Amino acid sequence: MGKMIGLDFGTVRIGVAISDERQIVARPLGILKNDAAFFHEMQKIVLREGKVDQFVLGLPLKLSGQDSSMTELARAFAPRLEQELSLPVALWDERLTSAYAERSLMEQGMSRKKRVKVTDALAAVIILQSYLDRCDFSLPPL
Repeated sequence: MGKMIGLDFGTVRIGVAISDERQIVARPLGILKNDAAFFHEMQKIVLREGKVDQFVLGLPLKLSGQDSSMTELARAFAPRLEQELSLPVALWDERLTSAYAERSLMEQGMSRKKRVKVTDALAAVIILQSYLDRCDFSLPPL
């Protein structure tokens, strides 16, 4: 079993998180710019982290569950990510993850300036952790 990488997709920044090898706990890795260097930087992360099984890409649905313009951009990004890095991509509902991350950081008393630097990475952790918890890869098969 290998690690999973969670991504909080944005048009400017992409938050990045990674699981442990047993796929139980997610932790933040940081934020990458969503630019021409993104796939190169992500490849370096995959190589540095060792065995990675898949990506979990946050799917930014509206509260109603309907697609938005950001949903369409994330859906278009997924096959490119899969092709560029030769790893499968799971799309995962990320409704309210950025808001939850922001609120959590505010409750800790973090300044707005510092929150901007970590909110996307924390949102990626929330996306990946919810995927891991829901799928519960740590349990042995029946």
